[in-house]
Amino acid sequence: MKYTSFISLFLTAIVSRQVHLGVFILAGALASLAHAESNGAQLVSRYDVVWNSPSQNAAGSMPIGNGDLAANVYAVSNGDLYLLLSKSDAFDWQGNICKTGWLRVALRPNPFANGQPFRQTLDLVHGCVQIEAGDVQIKTWVDANCPVYHVQINATNPITVTAEPVFWHRPDGILDVTVTNKDNLIWYHTNGDRSCFASDLKYYDISQLAATHTDPFKFNTFGSLLECSQLKMMDGKLSGAGRVFDLRVHSLTLRTPKPDTWLAELKKLAHRDDARTDWRRHCAWWDAFWNRSWIVASDKTLPAAQREVATEPEKPGWRSEPDGGFVVAQSYNVQRYLMACQSRGGCQVQFNGGIFNVPLHLKNAAWRLDQDFGPDERLWGNRFTWQNQRLLYWPLLASGDYDLMQPFFHYYSSVLDLREAITRAWFGPGGAYYRENVQLTGAEIDDSKVTKNKPPKPDEKVPGWYHNYHFLSTLELPWMMLEYVRFTGDQKFRDEVLLPMARESLLFYQLHFPRDAAGKLLLKPSQVIETWWTAVNPAPDIAGLRAFLDGLLALGDLPKADRENWTKFRAEIPAVPTREVDGRRVLAPAEQYADQHNDENGELYPVFPFNLYGVARGNAQIVRDTMPVRTVKDANGGRCWAQDEIDYACAGMADEAKAGLEHRFRTYSDVMRFPMFGREFPDYVPDLDSNGSGSTALQRMLVQEGRGKIYLLPAWPKTWDADFKLHVSEGGILEGRVQNGILKSWHIQPASRAGQVIVNPLYR
Repeated sequence: MKYTSFISLFLTAIVSRQVHLGVFILAGALASLAHAESNGAQLVSRYDVVWNSPSQNAAGSMPIGNGDLAANVYAVSNGDLYLLLSKSDAFDWQGNICKTGWLRVALRPNPFANGQPFRQTLDLVHGCVQIEAGDVQIKTWVDANCPVYHVQINATNPITVTAEPVFWHRPDGILDVTVTNKDNLIWYHTNGDRSCFASDLKYYDISQLAATHTDPFKFNTFGSLLECSQLKMMDGKLSGAGRVFDLRVHSLTLRTPKPDTWLAELKKLAHRDDARTDWRRHCAWWDAFWNRSWIVASDKTLPAAQREVATEPEKPGWRSEPDGGFVVAQSYNVQRYLMACQSRGGCQVQFNGGIFNVPLHLKNAAWRLDQDFGPDERLWGNRFTWQNQRLLYWPLLASGDYDLMQPFFHYYSSVLDLREAITRAWFGPGGAYYRENVQLTGAEIDDSKVTKNKPPKPDEKVPGWYHNYHFLSTLELPWMMLEYVRFTGDQKFRDEVLLPMARESLLFYQLHFPRDAAGKLLLKPSQVIETWWTAVNPAPDIAGLRAFLDGLLALGDLPKADRENWTKFRAEIPAVPTREVDGRRVLAPAEQYADQHNDENGELYPVFPFNLYGVARGNAQIVRDTMPVRTVKDANGGRCWAQDEIDYACAGMADEAKAGLEHRFRTYSDVMRFPMFGREFPDYVPDLDSNGSGSTALQRMLVQEGRGKIYLLPAWPKTWDADFKLHVSEGGILEGRVQNGILKSWHIQPASRAGQVIVNPLYR
């Protein structure tokens, strides 16, 4: 695929000024280039999002962030610019992640008035939102290296700028405190001594641990300081006239019983004053991020004028652009951007909106933006539901975004000893189990009708419910940790995080389930994810045990005691259940299963996430045969946590994977303007797990690994051109280019691994 020079296209876009409504161009017209962009940045810049009209409210916002701080940015036609501010660890006393503020910047005379020239760009390469409105230029960004927001305004003629925080009704009567000085404005919230931590531990009969563990919510204080040297304090607002303004919002979260301590630390942050140097470093961070991985795709069957062109649809909710490959690849790269914006802070990204949620809720059977609802609330509340959470993080392995995985792993490993104590208190001695909604207190938001239950006898009748015996995250979490070690070779993480987690998770299965007459593990009572509430030997758990134990035993330098224990346990794991349909052997949800409720295909979890079947394993036929008879076809309308496209990719079914991804990424909210936020139900918006599932599928259409080999283009559609750079195990990096159905070039680092690469014969 031939790519035109980024610089020449950038200049052409500025000179011609002929950009159709909502077209996605290679660079924002305001982007100030700190240095020549890397190859990755040049490729990804085609996926910038451009709007040619202001928005009505927060439903028309664009995202910016630095991994810890983030903001929804939107301009409205009355001349106001808003930033809905957030921070990854702004917890209230119950564990809800709250907004840290809502900044209003009023510009007069109004540059956003209807009929005025207007252009707003999400500049992916530089991690910012830029606006041209009349003779006013605005750049908003969150410093990639410092906890500060910038709103930089340049006007040809003098304008008046007024900045102030907007407050709303916080849940549970929470109030913000404001402090006004002559040159800045401060607001903050503190939890005081309120926290659910002690009550959570008491519920689980482990109150004694409150004395030895840090309360994650007590005295948590968060807020911001607004300053601008060009503005003066007037009636509780910063206001002034001029041509050039640099508004800065410094944000801080700190657990302290004394708000004055928080205030002093915040003021220290605000003493930094080198925006030009900070911008260069900010751009360098984003450039390095984009250069470590990318996927570019487009439909080669289309005329040139229809390729890589997108417009805002006339009817929101469905992207109808001709180039489906472009829509999919843009969504993939924007999902990477969204994760980079919010996954380097004090908490993992929450599946139901992350920290880009807006005051959207269900009213009279329709989703509406309601300012009274407040931006702190979200559908499903403060749950970190594993079924959804995992899908945000699986694609970060192949994209090489290992730094973004650290808050995710730490979230769960930090409560391991609490989960051990809970397991002993509820189930008897030995191991640690994780269920779907584990919180930072170590407790669960429990979706179980069986609480504080002892393990029932194998033939005992137990009530079914969504999470009663759904323990799969106990296995998938350390399995993902093991895959991280395979990709990175991180020995410190292996010894200090993976192996302790592996010992306790496997011990739970060893001690809390019986053996059958043949001496094999008998998972009974059990269930298949949340779908089959009554099951014996569910496929996800059996596959997880087989894959995880095999992976652990393949590690070199494994402690002798672990190797002996796990070798013995591996011999006790039964086969993955199968069944026969129309004379064909297919994967089964469990050996026995009944009482269907939710919409997951547990029979395909041996394919993903546990990698026991597929092209790279040499047994893709059973996956192909299972897909037509799976439990739920097109679950959740082919969105959200459904993983059909991943399974299609692993089966080598390129056309089916392509069609599924196009449907997934064309579908978005009919309320929100930003299409890559996805649709709001059954989770919330942004629907980050839907994007994550699709991202993993796209990666596996390009590259899969198994049996010591790397399979290139195992499920890539012949109608899509591509340019990609992805990471593989043992620190490998694989790049390639597909044009007109032919693999034009590829190479792998280190070059010594080239003999491991097997190219799909269709592309030779």
